[in-house]
Parts: sequence; C-alpha cells; structure tokens
Amino acid sequence: MKDEHGDFKILGWTPHEAEGRVELHYGYESGLRFCERVDFHAPLPRAGGLRQSFDAAVSALCALAGVSYYKAFVPERIVVEAPPLDASQRAFLRDLYLNGLGEFAVRNNLDLSDRARFVCSEPAAESVSAGPLHEPLPRRAAVLIGGGKDSLVSLEALRAGGEPMVLFAVNPKKPILDCAAASGLPFLKVTRTLDPALFALNEAGAYNGHVPITAIVSFIAIAAAFVHGFDAVVLSNERSANEATLEKDGVAVNHQFSKTSAAEAEIAHYVREHVSPTLEYFSLLRPLSELHIAQLFGKADRYDAAFTSCNRAFRLRAEAPSERWCSDCPKCRFTFLMLATTLPYERMIAIFGKNLLNEERQLSGYEELTGLSGHKPWECVGEIGESCAAVLKLAARAEWKDSVILRSLAPRLEPFSARLEDEWRRQLTPARDHSLPLRYERLLNAYLGPS
Repeated sequence: MKDEHGDFKILGWTPHEAEGRVELHYGYESGLRFCERVDFHAPLPRAGGLRQSFDAAVSALCALAGVSYYKAFVPERIVVEAPPLDASQRAFLRDLYLNGLGEFAVRNNLDLSDRARFVCSEPAAESVSAGPLHEPLPRRAAVLIGGGKDSLVSLEALRAGGEPMVLFAVNPKKPILDCAAASGLPFLKVTRTLDPALFALNEAGAYNGHVPITAIVSFIAIAAAFVHGFDAVVLSNERSANEATLEKDGVAVNHQFSKTSAAEAEIAHYVREHVSPTLEYFSLLRPLSELHIAQLFGKADRYDAAFTSCNRAFRLRAEAPSERWCSDCPKCRFTFLMLATTLPYERMIAIFGKNLLNEERQLSGYEELTGLSGHKPWECVGEIGESCAAVLKLAARAEWKDSVILRSLAPRLEPFSARLEDEWRRQLTPARDHSLPLRYERLLNAYLGPS
C-alpha cells in the first residue's frame, strides 16, 4: 500500500450561486489538494426546501465523488471534515466505495477490506436528516441518457405513456448528443471537471482503475433536480447487471456494482432519508433482461445512425473516435449478439457495418461472454445465460447459422440446449422483484404489451 500520504480528507464544497457551479475539495494528510468542479449551467436554488435538498445532495456527491481521488493511494481512513455525516451515511458511503472499487482491487491485487473507514473530524449527530422543508418538484422525469440502447428504450417507453420528461447527461459526448437530437426531446447537461492533478498522479504511478461512476452521475442528477426542476431521476439499468463478473476469495465482484438493484435500493433510501422524499430514484428497466431490452429497441429505428454501446466512443480524456463502433470490444460483441436476436440481418449490417459473428478474431471474446473461457469481461455486459441462449437461437436461424462464431460455439454449448427454451422464457419474462413507483410500473407494462 502507498501509505506515505496518510489519511484521505473530504474537505467539503463551496457554491458559486450565480454561475451555477460547485467546487468539491479533497486532500491528503501529506498536503496534496484537489478541486473538482460541477457546473449545473443554471443558478443554484437560493433558499427554502429546494436549497436545503440541493445542499444535502451535493454534500453526498462531494463525499462519493471523492472515490476518484481516494483510489490514488487507498489509505485506511477517510476523514470527513465537512459536512458531518452520521453513522448510517458513513456506512452507505463505505459500501459504495468498497463494492464500487471491487474491480479496481482485483486488477491492482489489493485487499481493501480494512480500508475506506470513514471518520468525522467533528462529532456528527446520531441522525442527519434532510429536515422538515420539502418543496414539491414539478412532475417531470429526467432520463439519464448514455447514448446506448437501454436509455433509448426508457425514453420511448415514457414517450408512449405520455410522461413529461427531459433527457439528462453529464459531460455528453457526440453519441449522446446525436441520440438526444434524434429523440426530439429537451436535453439538459451538467459538466464535471476532474482536477488535472489526478491525471498527473496516475501518470506518476498512483493506483488507477474503475470507480462507481453510475453512483456519482446519479448524485449529480439528484442535485440537478433542485436546480432544473424534475421529480424523478430515471436510470436504465437492467436486472442482468446483478450478475457478478467473477468471484474472488469467496466474494462476488461486479464491474457494474453501482448499476445493481442493491446499489439502486441503497441510493433511493439515502435520497428519501437525507435529501428529499419528493424525489424518485429508480431504474425503469430493472425488471428486464438485456435480451428483453434488445427486443424492445427494435420497435424504433430513429436511433440506428446515432446510438452506440461502445465505450471507446466515450473516452475520458482522448478525442472520441470517428466510428461509433470499434467492433473489437466486449460491449460491441455483446450488443451485436443481443440485437441480432431481434433485428433483421440488413438492419444489423446497416448499424454495425459488418457481421461480428462472422469474424474469427472475435472468437475468444465470445467465449468469455458465454462462459467457455476465463470469466465475464470487465464490462457492462449481460448474463452468461442470455449470451448462451442468444448464440443457440441464432445458430438455428437461416440468416445467421453459417457465421463462423456460431458454428464454433453452438456445438460447445450443446449441454445448454436442454434448458434453452426455459432460459429464453426467463429472459423475456419481467421480474417481479423491483422498486418501480406504481405509475411507472404501469407505464412499462403497457409498453411491453400482452405477455
């Protein structure tokens, strides 16, 4: 462990009211300091319940976004100098830090079980609540749009149900802007600027890796609700996100922990208890599998030339590539496989430019997705079972069966064939275990149509 810098410190945040910006402050005991900026691009709420809830949301964001700087040296203690946090808030943050850094720990060969212990420099009240002031928010859903198929299904379901909404993104790149334009819906953005000193540390050899980015973006959206006015933060995380990437020393490690139903429930509870009970936080697609979402995506073709699920189009620092699909990463492979089960062959080729299932160089990647080698990729991909089911279904279809990947994998998945139809039905049957508000559950069910 790189302990020479001592405790990590969360130093609080400062508002810039008229500019619509907040600055989040962090440091180490050694004297290292960081300042992160979050620009809401509108004046901050000035007083009353909206300001109280905004302050509570930004305070949580400040503590959570600190994970990007904490991971540089991962000391034992995180000292919260401002604002004070009660025991439940500290437990909430430690869970998000440890589980959200699960992949980071595995890939850096670190044991974080005794790390990320939150302590307050000032005694905190036993319970720090949002208080009695809760101003109502306008009925409007903010759909977090990521430029991929899932959020587009969410917005089309909301559109079909006549739900008022706005699209929302943090640091939107071209695919997000293109999808927003294709939707014809209003669009809000927030800009998050990491301290450049962090990148310098990474280049000098500090620890680096995956953080719970979905949770960070979620709290930015939660704070934005009190600036821009919406009463629901709608994500598009599916139930497939709950499957772990691998197990290490008896502990499940999930690349996309902050997309899981467990993390969603924790964040929603935090919002109700510490921010505002008038703001809903949930994933509209939680009852659905990735396979099911792919079927729904096929209902609309307005995004075919705009969307991408390839993360290489969303690089943090480098210029985004001109092509929307790199055709050589787990997300490209998985998205192609899911959409091929429902979209016509010609439409698939128009979207991707090629048949990824007919390229022998893709074989090892598809072996990982189907559990035939190694473990699931460190990416936001679905369950091994749905990848297996998709391969076997496509291997029986005339337009796909001669593809080299399917000819290679289908015989090796023969043991799976006995339960193929049961698995297919399971993947296309919405789960009952979710926390959708009733009106959104009804809206989703209406969009799904008769079962």
